[in-house]
Amino acid sequence: MKIITSKYKKLADFCYELFGEAGLLLHNSKYSNKLYTQYQHLFLLVYKQFRKFTYKELLEDLNDNITLRAYLGLNKLPNYTTLIKFAQRLPSIVFDKLMGSFSKFIEQPEKVAIDATGISLDNASPHYCKRVGLSYKKRPFLKLSIIVDIKQHLILLFKLRKKPRHDTKDAKPMIQKLARHYEPDAFYGDRGYDAEGIFKLVFEVLKAYPFILQKNLDVPRNRKKGVYRKMTCDVFDYGEYLQRNNVETTISIFKRRFGFNIRSRICKTQKVEAMCRIVAYDIDRLLEAGKQVILIFIRITRVS
Repeated sequence: MKIITSKYKKLADFCYELFGEAGLLLHNSKYSNKLYTQYQHLFLLVYKQFRKFTYKELLEDLNDNITLRAYLGLNKLPNYTTLIKFAQRLPSIVFDKLMGSFSKFIEQPEKVAIDATGISLDNASPHYCKRVGLSYKKRPFLKLSIIVDIKQHLILLFKLRKKPRHDTKDAKPMIQKLARHYEPDAFYGDRGYDAEGIFKLVFEVLKAYPFILQKNLDVPRNRKKGVYRKMTCDVFDYGEYLQRNNVETTISIFKRRFGFNIRSRICKTQKVEAMCRIVAYDIDRLLEAGKQVILIFIRITRVS
């Protein structure tokens, strides 16, 4: 067996195996012209984020990289509008399946943390916005809520919103999804997630201990509300809670690696770009960690 040394071929192997584990079909419709598979289109979107290309830069790179094209089975390159249309009709449930399939390639996390951040939708500088009369204090953004394995700095689950909402709105369904694939021992969150419903889900559904900083710590126990909130207010290990800061490290790594803004202008393609960026980030972390056993297994089982 020939050992693969190219990072981008390793990325292709990992993506194709991930797509297979997620149960994605090669073609969404029997009426498809069968020129390209869904695997090829989806890989190109992930590869585009991996290299931080525009659509035209992506195709120019593949046009020169004959070896990678042959490895992917691309006898002919698609037009950039083909990839844009594919991104516009790609359902979000595909990425839910992909994130769930990552559980088969990584170790069970012991400690997870939740937090939210914003991804800018505008690349203009504040000075330019001020000169042309645009708002430069409140910029348009995508709200990204993530649950992170704080040891490996991997994103386990995510939720995207175009408009601001309270953190607990996204946290509750994310915790329920997390319980289907992972069994952590501890769950960390800041004051934004101090709600009785969150504590109940962590205790009963996730079977973990919530290290969530409560508001108004000086309020005595008998005046607090919520059965589950009272269970953790008597003894709170603040030193252990500080491990929550690792989620901020993960967000910093993610943004420094893949950028702070999104280039797309349509709402659907903005979300697809952000979701592909998260998939590319997790694969990049696993490749950097040197998961040789996983890569050898993928290389053996992959059918081109």
